[in-house]
Amino acid sequence: MLAPDMIKLAESHGVRTPPVPGAVFLTGTLPKEAVAEISTLCKSWLFLNPETDVNLHREEIEAGGAKLQVIAFMPTHFDLPGRVDEVIDAVRTLPRPLLIQCNSAVRASLAVLLWLARERGYTGACAELLAQDLQLDILKKPEIVDWMKTYLPQLNPGDGNVDPLATLAISPEVRQLFDPQSSTLTYLVVCPDTNEGVLVDPVMGQKARDMAIIQELGVKLKYVINTHCHADHVTSAGVIQKEWSDVRTVISDASGAKADIRLKHGDRVNVGNLNLDARATPGHTDGCMSFVLEGRASRLVFTGDALLVRGCGRTDFQQGCAGRLYDSVHSQIFTLPSDTIVCPAHDYKGRSVSTVQEELHFNSRLTKTRDQFQDIMKNLDLPYPAEMDVAVPANMLCGIQD
Repeated sequence: MLAPDMIKLAESHGVRTPPVPGAVFLTGTLPKEAVAEISTLCKSWLFLNPETDVNLHREEIEAGGAKLQVIAFMPTHFDLPGRVDEVIDAVRTLPRPLLIQCNSAVRASLAVLLWLARERGYTGACAELLAQDLQLDILKKPEIVDWMKTYLPQLNPGDGNVDPLATLAISPEVRQLFDPQSSTLTYLVVCPDTNEGVLVDPVMGQKARDMAIIQELGVKLKYVINTHCHADHVTSAGVIQKEWSDVRTVISDASGAKADIRLKHGDRVNVGNLNLDARATPGHTDGCMSFVLEGRASRLVFTGDALLVRGCGRTDFQQGCAGRLYDSVHSQIFTLPSDTIVCPAHDYKGRSVSTVQEELHFNSRLTKTRDQFQDIMKNLDLPYPAEMDVAVPANMLCGIQD
């Protein structure tokens, strides 16, 4: 985490401090005096122009105590694959705080996106969404964005080098799985006493992966829950049920979607000796529902799109209402104990979970007043969801597409 005085000094010189994992600065050309001052804040300095560039102030950087690495990184070079690996490795391994510099901060932004793409398996579409969310300078260069969207499939070819069963263990009862196409976070909740389980917000394209890990762990899957009717991917709930007929599908009654069980606020889903308490949290959609799990080691809340890490779901389509979402989060999620672990349905920034306390302090939207929040949501100007016209009708039928 960057100290406030570090951020203030960096930003006074036009240096960006995007909220990505680790302490990372992004900048374009800087005068020698600024380099001398900022280098005292950094442990590392990654310069993405040639050694001969007049804007490389080596003496000032090294005098300030920063470790300097120079990589001539131009996305139009024919030797790019090796150069991309070199850049990603530098971003991954250089000590923090790290400053990444090029002429205009565009290639510096690209370096961060490539690093996150390699770490999380992002597609070009997801990386572009992340760039929009972080307001990275790469968006100023459409040709660089187009290159990135074309190149990322080569960076993450899905050749079997990544374990398809790999999961993040959040608690003894909860495992998190990630879909890079939609940046969806799916959760497998398992009672350690009975090995009964529930799958939360699964994605059609990851059905084989999810079913494989359930079988490998010997989990008896009882329920598949959708926190709401998703607009960016098709749920695999109905298709999983076709293969495992004992599984029951679950969604909120207010969603109007098809499912075996349609919950109302205050209902409970029992999985072995675990309980998932349903809380209506509308605003992103009418049918949004969050689920509170009292685990052995911790309390968790699966928030769907109502509350994301440092953000929230959009409110400009599908019955969205910013005021209603603000009220839902503040009354149903922010009133939970401060150490409650927040498990969202999406993340584009390489982060997996948060806590109620963190979001109460750092959520850039929901820490504002209700009126300010409504104004923020009104002026996001986000693109139309690419999969919405397919995903919503399919999800109203539990993902079954005839």
